[in-house]
Amino acid sequence: MTGSPGDAAERLQRDYRPAFLRFLARRDEPARHAGYLLGRTAVAQGKGMLDLVAAHHVTLVEVLPDAQDADEVLAMSTAASEFLTEVLASFAMASASVAALQEQLLAAQAELAEMRRRGGAANPA
Repeated sequence: MTGSPGDAAERLQRDYRPAFLRFLARRDEPARHAGYLLGRTAVAQGKGMLDLVAAHHVTLVEVLPDAQDADEVLAMSTAASEFLTEVLASFAMASASVAALQEQLLAAQAELAEMRRRGGAANPA
């Protein structure tokens, strides 16, 4: 049994915040990879891009007041953009895969239509 949409949003937020904070503190490859995995998990769970953007926004609004000055706000915002890019990379890959599959499907449908046309012409009624 699955939880309510509110539970899913809370879980996503609960997972997003520590991953973002880790990236904010370190900006290293493991922290970047954690963002990618977060996005990949979201894709696998059927979450939408807007769900991730909402979690990102909530987290960013929570941490920005901790900035000491305008330079730190800029640094946090830049890190937030980098992290969101990592998180959304899975959606970009999934989107490209879907586009390629759609192209293959259209080509197969055209081929099937041509085969039917040829078969119909070979067997006139």
